[in-house]
Amino acid sequence: MYKVLIADDEDIIRRGLASMVGQYGRLEVVALAEDGEIALELADQTHPDLMLVDINMPFLDGFEFIQEAKKRLPDVEIVMITGYDDFAFVQKALQMGIADYLLKPIMEEPFFQMLDKAVLRLESREKSRKYMTWVTRQMKQIRSSLINDFFRSWLRSYLDQVEIEDRMQYLNIEIPTPYWVTLLHLRSDPAQEASLSDWSMDLLLYSCDNIAHEVFAPACPILTFRTEGDALAIISRVLSQQEWEDLSRKLTGPIESYIRVKAELIRVQGNDLMEFPEVVERALAEYNARRKYSELVTSVLGMIEKQWGNSEFSLQSAANQLYVTPQYLSRVFHRETGDTFGACLTGRRIREAMRLLQNQNLKMYEIAQRTGYGSQHYFSSAFKRTLGISPAEYRKNILEQGGTR
Repeated sequence: MYKVLIADDEDIIRRGLASMVGQYGRLEVVALAEDGEIALELADQTHPDLMLVDINMPFLDGFEFIQEAKKRLPDVEIVMITGYDDFAFVQKALQMGIADYLLKPIMEEPFFQMLDKAVLRLESREKSRKYMTWVTRQMKQIRSSLINDFFRSWLRSYLDQVEIEDRMQYLNIEIPTPYWVTLLHLRSDPAQEASLSDWSMDLLLYSCDNIAHEVFAPACPILTFRTEGDALAIISRVLSQQEWEDLSRKLTGPIESYIRVKAELIRVQGNDLMEFPEVVERALAEYNARRKYSELVTSVLGMIEKQWGNSEFSLQSAANQLYVTPQYLSRVFHRETGDTFGACLTGRRIREAMRLLQNQNLKMYEIAQRTGYGSQHYFSSAFKRTLGISPAEYRKNILEQGGTR
């Protein structure tokens, strides 16, 4: 239903117009006003979509009313009701933004024809508004994806300085100097029943991204992107210690309370924009250095690093080599790393596959074999499950970005 405000200094006309509008199914009368000042007050309260206004009212003449109403409600449809059959008079009102006009005495047929046209305009405006909302949302998502691709390409050294500057300008990216790169890592919380493997990593990082923007917004604008190690990178200006403590608490608190995983932050300062990839690498190295594992888990991680290319390597074979049961090894590995053995092995294989896919001379089955997969189908399935796109789509994106090596 579209809302209608009627303003006329004659009570009988107000009631008559309200009665006719009431017969029209798509419209609802929300306010009646006897002069222009009251009409503006009621318009502020009710936010009508359509206003039927007598051009000749006490206290505020029609032209003054149109000017003020359009200032307060730019999108409102105003139909002028007048007893003047004067072209210059009507032309001035149309120039001021009214949608239509009716001459008194008001007859039913032209009145309902006017309502038909008004509703069509309102429907068209509503569709346009919804479309623009959709376009804005899509553009935001596309920009987020482009920013993510830009930072990943930068970190992989695919771009020279000119390309970096061009893309930053195109994407309207500004990085202050000095700047902070804060890495947000997620891992399972041993105190919680929920596990990181119970969630989609894409959904988790999307949620963390939204929380980060909301938390940092009062303090400073931020840029975010997802690293290849499934961390959320947050780029911000350098903050005071008090600001950092406050923001880090507000960021990790909701994640740990509602998602029930552990959130760890690593912060590194950069002073030069061109050393940005090195700054991110330092942050990743610091995170890895902080992680302390038992001798058993350290041995497993070493095995994964050495044997990821072996299609026969598995949790069972690792357990056999370490003389423990697979169940025990799985439990200890998950407790210390927050990840499953299978997810860790797959992640290492997929990272290597991403590197090999840059070489367009390699066939898919060759990459599958080199990364420890017994079949191309199994490789493609694991790749898409991890990254959300197929190996072929990933290679196509790399080629389009000019990243072939």
